[in-house]
Amino acid sequence: MKIEAHRLSGLGNIILLVDLIRQPGEINSPEIQKIIQRDAVHFDQLITIEPPREPQIDLSVQIFNNDGSKANNCINGARCLTKYVSDSGLVPNKKFSVNTDGGIWQLSDNQDGSFSVEMPPPNFTQGQESLPAINSNKKYVLDIEDINLEVALVNIGNPHAVCYLENIVDFPLTSIGAKLQGSRWYPDGVNFGIAKVNSRNNIDLRVYERGAGETLACGSGACAAVVAGCQEGLLDDEVEVNFKQGKLNISYKKHSGTLIARGGADYLDNLSLEI
Repeated sequence: MKIEAHRLSGLGNIILLVDLIRQPGEINSPEIQKIIQRDAVHFDQLITIEPPREPQIDLSVQIFNNDGSKANNCINGARCLTKYVSDSGLVPNKKFSVNTDGGIWQLSDNQDGSFSVEMPPPNFTQGQESLPAINSNKKYVLDIEDINLEVALVNIGNPHAVCYLENIVDFPLTSIGAKLQGSRWYPDGVNFGIAKVNSRNNIDLRVYERGAGETLACGSGACAAVVAGCQEGLLDDEVEVNFKQGKLNISYKKHSGTLIARGGADYLDNLSLEI
């Protein structure tokens, strides 16, 4: 059976969208590796678009990493979804809501050509039971490869460990990120971000994504890094995040927990997949 898919880019994060409202079909974890191996299709995350699970919600999605594992959140994918839904008229409004396994997205197609994602407030305790005791800086110290990592815990529908460093260019992100996956601290894996402060409104960021490795950009990682920086008093509530490819604007209001990511999305191509 063949299904149509749409490949988009969110700051270099390659998203494959499969609209299961306008066409029949089903995609599950075992199908992901088949798509990669059989069809030689490159993507970082695959998102299926499905009917809403609740009456007040417009759509629902499932998110898969390219290794077939499920993901609860993908902010770059959310912006790509917003572009597709708005351009295709799948939902008649420029603002709409989407059910994910990590909570509800409020999505907006903005007049300036950008796309916004508002997500539930961050959680700072989910997953802490497997971490060492918090230190005086309200961080968790992890000893790995003779490096003492002082990380913040931020869950925004998916788990993030965030570490602020003076130098993120030479840090062995792939090696450390891989060793954190399935470790005693993160038995279910974690998205690991390292950030450098340039000013109170600007940071550089690299992210090792659970199930995908280091990517050119990670929207949820940007949100987690800004939240951690604000909690630590390093950042103001409006921050530009620089990736290897592109920038993302994050707004975080500590008093309310309101968290919004804003940035672009671009079409790459349309594909026909065998499932």
